Amino acid sequence: MQTKHLNYDKIAPEYNQRYPSTQFWERGQALLELAKRTKSQRILEAGSGTGFWLNLLHQVTPQLYGMDYSAGMIAQARNQPAPIQLTRGTATQLPYQNETFDLIYCVDAIHHFGDHAAFVNEAFRALKPGGTLAIIGHDPHSGDGSWYIYDYFDTVYETDLNRYPSARTIEILMNQAGFQGFQMQNVEHIQNLHVGKAVLNDPFIKHNATSQLALLSEEIYQAGMDKINADLNQAQLENRQIIFKSDFFVRMFTGTKA
Repeated sequence: MQTKHLNYDKIAPEYNQRYPSTQFWERGQALLELAKRTKSQRILEAGSGTGFWLNLLHQVTPQLYGMDYSAGMIAQARNQPAPIQLTRGTATQLPYQNETFDLIYCVDAIHHFGDHAAFVNEAFRALKPGGTLAIIGHDPHSGDGSWYIYDYFDTVYETDLNRYPSARTIEILMNQAGFQGFQMQNVEHIQNLHVGKAVLNDPFIKHNATSQLALLSEEIYQAGMDKINADLNQAQLENRQIIFKSDFFVRMFTGTKA
């Protein structure tokens, strides 16, 4: 599969600005509950970024491992309060021995891995018997949500369809790798309504806030912003309200190594 890749080293210093303290807790809560339920002692996050999610898990276990390809992200993760053992590497060739971890997970990251099957197979190898793989993210293939970013910025939706595996694909890959007990659950419902010019304060509309927009050239990004501003101006002229909607589910897919 051909996917576009983003240099996260450039945006690592500002990346956590997209995570307000009151947002995304449902995702983190689901991860915490999974770690507690599975009694996981040694945990790996593939594509660990700034260590935001691993830091949440310190209340479950001190044996936290983070792996990311971006040296810039690893540098940021070293600033987390939790003691995280960090390694630079790729998710399709995990730099760990067989049967090392109780829980391997990724959050909003699998679309960066390129070869999804290779990652799932590597996770199976690196998990202990009885260990769990959890893949957390949204599924643009589902057709049950909407995101104004897809409406205003050219190529973003098509690129995401290419980058993200569907729920069915994840299930197939887990089954083929040998995982059992596949489950899918909605762990967070993103519902944000930005009324009028309030959309310009959305942290996710910044060029480097998400990979969806960061992959765009300056010209294409600006063209999308111009469309938004044009609609804002037209709504003002017509004295009507315009709403920019984000309404979709974040899902967690899990499987167990028998």
